[in-house]
Amino acid sequence: MPAINEAYRVLNDPGRRAIYDRSLGARADRDDAATGSDTVAYDGRDASPRHPYHHGPARVPWRSMLVAAVAGTVGVVVLAQFTGSGGDLGPDGILRNGDCVEIQPNTDAREVACTGEGDLVVRAFVPFDGTCPGLTSPHRDRQGMGVACIELPDE
Repeated sequence: MPAINEAYRVLNDPGRRAIYDRSLGARADRDDAATGSDTVAYDGRDASPRHPYHHGPARVPWRSMLVAAVAGTVGVVVLAQFTGSGGDLGPDGILRNGDCVEIQPNTDAREVACTGEGDLVVRAFVPFDGTCPGLTSPHRDRQGMGVACIELPDE
């Protein structure tokens, strides 16, 4: 039974079969020259390498990659339709131009939600060694990231 399995494995693989056929031709020539016979029996040895080399460029599954990319894109678009934008999330603690602030007792500026009346607004954000533009007062950022130039309130 092992000989039958080996013969099937060799004959089923085109590469191994080609090697086997070449070995048959060479062996038949030797046997014919030595004995005058024209039949050759397969001895069960594998004439092909165990790991045949792959010739040619590597194959990339482009279709599968394209299908996955399209499915992912469609999934993101569909999920985006069902999620809300969240609206205004309120203060996040990071000062930016246009944020409303309150001045703490130690003169640091801390971001707060804008109320619309009498808000102190950051007009510029400069490094510690920078100077604030006119009509603004410098206050250190509560997180120590720099100096917030706060617009002076109208009096």
